[in-house]
This record gives sequence, C-alpha cells and structure tokens, in this order.
Amino acid sequence: MHRQGTVTLSATLAIFLFITAAVVSAVAAVRLSTHADSISRNTKLSGFLAGTLLLAVATSLPELTATISASVIGNADIAVGNGLGSLLFNIFVLFALDIYFRKKRLFLTVSHDHTYTGIIALLLSTVAAAGLYLQSNLTLAGISMTSLAIAVIYILGIWFVSKKKPQAEEEESGQAEEKNDAASSAQHQKENTASSVKGFLLFAVIIFISGSALSITGDIMANTTGISATAVGSILVALATSIPDAVGVFVALRLANANMAIGAILGSNIFNIAVIVIGDLFYQKNSIWTDTEDQTILVAGAGFFLTVLVMVIIKRDHTRNSFTYILPSLIAVTGYIAFLISIIAAG
Repeated sequence: MHRQGTVTLSATLAIFLFITAAVVSAVAAVRLSTHADSISRNTKLSGFLAGTLLLAVATSLPELTATISASVIGNADIAVGNGLGSLLFNIFVLFALDIYFRKKRLFLTVSHDHTYTGIIALLLSTVAAAGLYLQSNLTLAGISMTSLAIAVIYILGIWFVSKKKPQAEEEESGQAEEKNDAASSAQHQKENTASSVKGFLLFAVIIFISGSALSITGDIMANTTGISATAVGSILVALATSIPDAVGVFVALRLANANMAIGAILGSNIFNIAVIVIGDLFYQKNSIWTDTEDQTILVAGAGFFLTVLVMVIIKRDHTRNSFTYILPSLIAVTGYIAFLISIIAAG
C-alpha cells in the first residue's frame, strides 16, 4: 500500500514538473522566434533560411534531449516515437494555424524553395519507415544502415538548402535598403542584430534545459501510467517537446512571415528525424530501429502523407475561394486526429 502511494505521489509530481517545463518552453519559444525574425530582417539571412536552419534547429532542442535520454535508458519506442511524433504535431500545428489565419491566405505567397526541404523530409520519412519495417541489423562501423542513410540525406540536404537564396526576398531586401540612409541604417542593423543574436542564444539554452526536464518527467509518467511507450513518445512527449515549434510558428505567422513559419516546420521535421540517428548512437542494445513496436511504422507513414500536403500548399499560387484554400488544412487536421485515435486505441 505504501509503495502504491509513493508511485502516485511520484506521478503527480512528474505531471506538475512536466507542465511547468512545457510552459517555460512555450514562453522561451515566443522570445526565440521573435529574435529569429529580427535576425532574418536585419541580415542577409532570408526568412526561408532563418526558418529552415536557425529557428528550426533551436526550437527542436527539446526533441534532441528527449530522444537522447530515452535512448540512454533503453526505451526505443519513446526515442523514435518522439522524433516522428513531433513531425506529425508540427505539421498539424501548421495546418491548424493556416485555418486560423485563413482570411490572410498567407501560404499563397510563400517561396517555392521550401519544396526542396519538403523533398528532403519525404526522403527521410521513407527511409525511416523502411528501417522500421525491415528491422535490419546491418551495420557499418557499428552504426545501422538506416541511421547512416538518414545522416547522409540530412547532411547533403542541409548543404543544398543552405546554398539556396530566394530571389524574391533578395529583391525585397534590396528595395528596402535603397529607401534608407546607408550609413545610419547599417549601424542600426548591426546593433539590432547583435542584441537579437544574444537573445536568441539565451532562450535557446533555456529551451534546451526545459527540454531535458520534459524528457525526464515524461519517462516517469510513462512508467507510472501504464500507457504504451509508443503512445507516450509519439503523442505526449512529442506534443510537449514541440511546443516551441508551435509557438514559434504562431508568432511567425502573426508577423506575416509565412516563409519563416513553413521553413521552421520543415526544417524542424528533418532535424527531428536526424535526431533519431543521434539517439541510435546512444542506444546500447541493438539498433534503435529494430526494437520498436509496429505502431511506429504508422507514425512514419502519417508523416509522409502530411508532408505531401505541406508541399501542396507550397506549390499553389492561387485558389478559387476560402473553402478550396483551407481544404488541404482540413484534410491534414482530420488525418492527425484520426491518427491519434488509432494510436490510443492500439495502445
């Protein structure tokens, strides 16, 4: 009886700390995304690159700490589920906010360069799903072939994306600079950029710490509630660690910076899949891809489907009416809810 009371107390404390860490992550993400937006506007870094490379990685730090900690304790389902589940929740947030800001139709003007990041995300989702399905033990230098394939695709993809610079944003930037006095404008931008960089780094550290707290308390909750590890990883922990991404995208869209919003989501998603590779390095049993439940394949497949819908809204330049505009978002939101129901029912 005493043991049962202790477990209940531990679960209650874990839930309290979990919620606290989630709130801290959300508040830090608001400031982080604001600084990222400032950096993108005051430097030659476009909204496309600011979202894909800068904001995406910083707001995905909670996923990194959660996946590594789950791998260290030998829980492959939470490690893989968190990475892939975060991908799904990020896209769900993007489409939900698209519906919320539907009157502005922000995504009709986004750069088609995001298609490149989308293709990388599709490739990574495909390799992840194949690795989970085949559960091959083939390794090279002690690293699974699935992890190696994902690492190569991610590195080459990021290198390619970093070389892209949307022409439209370059022209807009050049036109804005011509309207201001060159000397005073340069000095003002330099001061603002330095301040933004310091603020960005500070809140990135705060998110990293709060993400560690989320992973630890999430593991305790998984061990005391009886919910399947895949459900905990792909829904609960994924949702909590994705709060910075969600808040960051909301702030970006409120600032009418749709390029940074989509860049942050797609950039974060490819990073989240790459994070599983890092988790595989810390996993001391077999390959992390061979020790998961069958439900994780469903998570990877859902990620592929939702990423395709993201590419649909990127490629279109016009729409007939409000319904056709939000139709892809409605399909995505409905699909995510159906996914949650199926995972919970299976667990």
